[in-house]
Amino acid sequence: MDLQKKLYLIIDAGGTYFKSAIADAEAEILPGSTFQTRSWSEGPAVKIMNAYRETISFGLDCIRGERANLSGIGIATPGPFDYKMGMPLMKHKFSAIYGLKLPELIYKMPGMQPEIPICFMHDANAALAGEIWKGNARGFDNTALVTLGTGLGFAFSENGEVRYNTQGGPARSIFTLPYGNGVLEDYVSKRGILKMYQLKSGKLGDDIKVSDIGKWANGGDIKCIEIFKEVGSILAKALYEILDQKGIQCLLFGGQISRSFHHMEESLKAGLEKIKSLQKISEVKNIEHAALLGVLWKIMNI
Repeated sequence: MDLQKKLYLIIDAGGTYFKSAIADAEAEILPGSTFQTRSWSEGPAVKIMNAYRETISFGLDCIRGERANLSGIGIATPGPFDYKMGMPLMKHKFSAIYGLKLPELIYKMPGMQPEIPICFMHDANAALAGEIWKGNARGFDNTALVTLGTGLGFAFSENGEVRYNTQGGPARSIFTLPYGNGVLEDYVSKRGILKMYQLKSGKLGDDIKVSDIGKWANGGDIKCIEIFKEVGSILAKALYEILDQKGIQCLLFGGQISRSFHHMEESLKAGLEKIKSLQKISEVKNIEHAALLGVLWKIMNI
């Protein structure tokens, strides 16, 4: 057994799926080590913890196959969450494990050793850390990252350091910023985009997803293209003051909806062009792996 080989289990514990991989200290992902399972975030505690157990068991099997030891586990997960204690504080998802100390439960799983370090990180903070380390934020001191998906996430760095709140989450949130007849998340997350599509098309089936709207936009559907342009304009208006005050040099977009970033790019840049500090606006380097690389960086540096 190669005890000198450092391998890490990195997990993105999202509201729909848990995605994981085994990586080394150079951020190289072990071939065949990626894994995905349903997270059951709205289900009972036993199903959520089974998702953790399946993910960790698969990772440990990969480690054994390499004849190496597990050097640590890094987990990216949404908030509210006490990231220092490893304690979910969410009521809109993962509510069945609210207040549980996850490290204590993980250490009881087969194959786990009590000396293996475990760390938790907000998924937006993790994605930003991954981009600073290995992605499109390299070389910038002040970066902001917006995650677009079921919800709306935000993280920023100053002088190359990700900023946190007292519980270890992002130092500032934007999803509750007042906008229109509600809050910003009502307009630029999954539910907002689906509502825009309904208003513009006059139809909405339960089987229509934001990815479908993105696919139709790629195919030239004018209404769908206009939706993403509007999302870009809304984000530019909502973010302008924050980005200007923080002297943000690089603005990145992650999350599954950012796969349609190219349809938002023009309106975003037009709305933010007067911010003198802003030099770069783009999607993250790797939508699938940004958060995983961030928790890898974190677990290697605790």
